[in-house]
Amino acid sequence: MKKNLLSLVLVAAAFIASSAQAANTGMAGCGLGSMAFGNDNGKVQILAATTNGTFGSQTFGITSGTSNCLDGGASASAMYIAVNQESLKKDIARGEGETLNGLSQVLNCKDTAKLNNTLQTHYSSIFTSNNVKSEEVNANIHALIQSNKDLNSACTAGL
Repeated sequence: MKKNLLSLVLVAAAFIASSAQAANTGMAGCGLGSMAFGNDNGKVQILAATTNGTFGSQTFGITSGTSNCLDGGASASAMYIAVNQESLKKDIARGEGETLNGLSQVLNCKDTAKLNNTLQTHYSSIFTSNNVKSEEVNANIHALIQSNKDLNSACTAGL
């Protein structure tokens, strides 16, 4: 349980870091500061970061997908898979398990059983080799979800 909690914390931190670097933001990341001060480099980013921290707008923006904090969950699933790839590989092979349920949550899937079954059925197209990189696993899972009409409507994050 502690390992899974640590994994979830790492995924959340990575998601925050990746979301904070959205296309319209500077080094201070997304939030009210990025909207007020833009993405100009230099000392203005200190003001943007201070604004984000003072008003808590970055955390809110990341959670709600507002204030230039647009990521859609693709980075979150990539980080989750990178941290949990070996366990996820075993769970997908079995069609059930804690890391597979966690992936379902990261992908915001309403039908976990359908996701589990689909990933199990397409195991060989997800894990294309013994040393497949997590980025490829993530891309394969997203491509599979997008190509499956029912699953695409059930899983909304990062798609």
